[in-house]
Amino acid sequence: MQEKIFCYAKFNVDALLALAEKLRGRPCTCDVSKPPKAGSLNWVIFVSFDDGIDWVFRSPRTGPSTILTDETASKMLVSEASTLKYLRAHCSIPVPEVYSYSGSKDNDVGVPYILQSKASGRALSDYDWADCSREPSGYKLPWPLLPLSDHDRQNIMRQLGAIMSRLSEIRFEQIGSIFEDRHGNFSIGECLSPSLLWQWRDSIEEAIDRGPFSEEGQYLNSLISAFTSHAKELYLTPHTFFAPIPDSLDYPTWDSYRAAARRWNDFVAIGNKIESSKNRLSYCIAGQFLHNMIPHLSSTANGGFTLSHPDLHSGNIFVDEDLNITCIIDWGSATSGPITELLTTPGLAGSASPPSRSQITAFRSCFNLGVPKIDPDVWKKADRMWYFSRLVRLLSKQDYNLFKTLYELVYEIEDEGAVGSVDYARLFHEQAQQEGNKQLFAKLREDDASEEEVKEREEAAFRLEKKKKSNSLAVARKLTLMSEMNPGFVADKRLWRWIGDALGQVDSV
Repeated sequence: MQEKIFCYAKFNVDALLALAEKLRGRPCTCDVSKPPKAGSLNWVIFVSFDDGIDWVFRSPRTGPSTILTDETASKMLVSEASTLKYLRAHCSIPVPEVYSYSGSKDNDVGVPYILQSKASGRALSDYDWADCSREPSGYKLPWPLLPLSDHDRQNIMRQLGAIMSRLSEIRFEQIGSIFEDRHGNFSIGECLSPSLLWQWRDSIEEAIDRGPFSEEGQYLNSLISAFTSHAKELYLTPHTFFAPIPDSLDYPTWDSYRAAARRWNDFVAIGNKIESSKNRLSYCIAGQFLHNMIPHLSSTANGGFTLSHPDLHSGNIFVDEDLNITCIIDWGSATSGPITELLTTPGLAGSASPPSRSQITAFRSCFNLGVPKIDPDVWKKADRMWYFSRLVRLLSKQDYNLFKTLYELVYEIEDEGAVGSVDYARLFHEQAQQEGNKQLFAKLREDDASEEEVKEREEAAFRLEKKKKSNSLAVARKLTLMSEMNPGFVADKRLWRWIGDALGQVDSV
């Protein structure tokens, strides 16, 4: 029977322990009866020394279920090790120490790996950063979280601001990722940004320039090209531009949220909306509008590019008992880039939830202590970058709302619903009538599912509903008809709330 430690990959445990013992000069072991911990990109085991010290052994996840090719995953591992070594040599911020690494499986251990120090303290994800009291009534936590006050959150954001302020002092001449050569010298190479690689974007060979870039405009254009190439060639599920997935915070009770989510699922099942050419065209048109925004996103700051951590969430931040930050991990996607990326306040409450004004103020307070101070216009562009980066990366399920807010920030549209406000669905409809987009739509339609395939998927989606004699199919069909007749149709929270009120009841869940 194979030990659980090998559930992600077969490797030479004895060679790993021999390497660790040689590096530290002390005996060590690892528990082969426990499966590794795993995230979306890597799996992890711990090497334990006889004096109680633990080291972390990380290796890329491989196989069809991963979001990167094996080659890209190994390249990111090398860049992460290089970045950590660079940071420990050039900047006093809390990151793991790298003891050994290999970008290929051609080593004694048998897999690509990083052997590094273990972060002290506990992950910030153990704490209630998002403030679950804001969730609708009836919501139950899947597991208990430690409490945090607003004062605690602001204190942590100030610490993050101080760390990023120190990072801002390091400048690079190009945009890309850090790599170390065999002589220990560091340079900027290919840009390993998640927006250019994750979600199988690294499999798109043409149309995406991955640098390194010497100009900010080239970099932003590349991010948008990756976004539109994804829309044309890869799966979009569950992203539907004009039908954002319901957010629990928009509903008074957990049951009403579940009912809205169920109706959303019914609606997008009709006509295979998510993977349809119409939805793909909407994302391509969004990319066209984003290209026009580049002059409003580009920073006027001089002095080179700064390093930032594009995957900074609560699981990658460790704190001690007094909530002092002890370590920031997972730098595999770190790249140099526009300073506006570094100045973007981390959204630790979730990919779609911008930080509160008090948290933004706390984060920026440490930057404002520096000389020279950050220009107010650069801060405004950092606000825009928060929404831009999440949109092009397809990081959220609220793409319509991200685009809408970004558009309003860029073109300084203040009052929603006021005379002259933008009807975004009609704006996209008008853009779709351009000859180039008509030709694009015709090309996208070539890859649409056949009528028979669409019908089979609809029947599968509503098979259980028929048994329950539910009216969900009828409602979904009527909404689909409305969306086809009305160019300004948007299936957002207003629609699901209205349906809930009109039906006068909450679907059983």
